[in-house]
Amino acid sequence: MPVGALGRIVVVGLRPKEDVVSRILSVAQERSVDYAIVQAMGTLSKVVLGFYDGETKKYVTKELSDHLELVSCIGSLAKDSTGKQVLHLHATVSDRNLNVLGGHLVEAQVGYLVEVYLSEVAGTELVKIYDDSLGLMVFKENTRLEES
Repeated sequence: MPVGALGRIVVVGLRPKEDVVSRILSVAQERSVDYAIVQAMGTLSKVVLGFYDGETKKYVTKELSDHLELVSCIGSLAKDSTGKQVLHLHATVSDRNLNVLGGHLVEAQVGYLVEVYLSEVAGTELVKIYDDSLGLMVFKENTRLEES
């Protein structure tokens, strides 16, 4: 299992109509954050949430497009075996009636503001590989620890 330490914490505010997923990836690239724990909260104008169906190995998605609160969003920033960044996020949202839905965050658009916190994971490589038996990307077992 990957073992690392917390490095820098990068905080960014996303503005109306920005794409949450692509903006998190661009901020990570701009700030040279390779691996991170991702947290976010704020408001959304659109979100697509997914539920992974283990039987079919596919995501069932639902799009919501109304003023929504991003109650919680947490996930990881890793890389695949080619070095491409892989963002895996789960989100909980609520509507104006305080009904709550959650799932895998497929896409999202900022409503008024989204605050993002990237807590850098240092001292290890978080690499994900595709697991045929699960139909999902999983963490590769071997890691590289930096010398202290």
